[in-house]
Amino acid sequence: MKHILTSFLLFAGVLTSLSGVAQTKFLNTSWDEVKKTAQKENKLIFVDLYFTGCFPCAQMDKMVFPDPKVSKILNDSYVSFKSDIFKEEIGKKLARKYGVTGFPSFIILDQKGRTIEVVSGFHAIDEFVELLELTKTKAAKREFKSYSKDLEGDYPEFYNDAYLNNNRKMSFEIVDSYLKTQKDLSDEIPFVVIKGLRVGGVYADYVIKNAKELSGKYGKMPVRNYLASIVNIRAKQFSAEDNRTAFNKLLEQVKQMFNHEEWSRFMPGFEKTYKKYAEQ
Repeated sequence: MKHILTSFLLFAGVLTSLSGVAQTKFLNTSWDEVKKTAQKENKLIFVDLYFTGCFPCAQMDKMVFPDPKVSKILNDSYVSFKSDIFKEEIGKKLARKYGVTGFPSFIILDQKGRTIEVVSGFHAIDEFVELLELTKTKAAKREFKSYSKDLEGDYPEFYNDAYLNNNRKMSFEIVDSYLKTQKDLSDEIPFVVIKGLRVGGVYADYVIKNAKELSGKYGKMPVRNYLASIVNIRAKQFSAEDNRTAFNKLLEQVKQMFNHEEWSRFMPGFEKTYKKYAEQ
């Protein structure tokens, strides 16, 4: 009996040890310290933006971050940092900077704060490892997005209110008045305002027309996800007007921003939305 108990305790100890090794190390410190650590250790910065109650965020914590393959690449090549976008000031500011709308959102930067990748949503283990490896390659090739390195910026008050105070009660007229004063809608702040607040109308038309350029500057997934939200909004409108031709044209316009696998996932949802409102 004593031998069995000893063996069990040894086995449990091995499991505990392996579990500890497999855990991704997230720094529990200030943003400035994260950047200093990345520079000191010559690593990239991985940011996980989440909120309490987010199911895919919890799934990443439970299923993906503890995986040995994931934890090894993150611990070896990245300084990892988590922040709650509703409870923590740095989380709010990072969400504001990138016009974050989907969760979890992952921001990857180099040691100098230059943005390499912006993605969101649950990623399976192999898919996530591929993303992290690809981002390392992009960093080595100095392939950076066009976001500035500064967290602060000349953001309009309504946009600050949306991200820093979680107050999104604003009229289209207020947003429209601001965007009309902007010389170039492809600049960072006008872009994140349009994307982050899912501004429609002529601004949606602008993003649709310039999707490839904006994708190159700010990342494919942020642009793709914005387009998906616009398709669902306009599906209701075109359905109410019984304008299938306009809906089909819209689908053709945005399809370029989806790969085959993505389109096969999104397209049924677009059709479902159109048909739902056609039946009302």
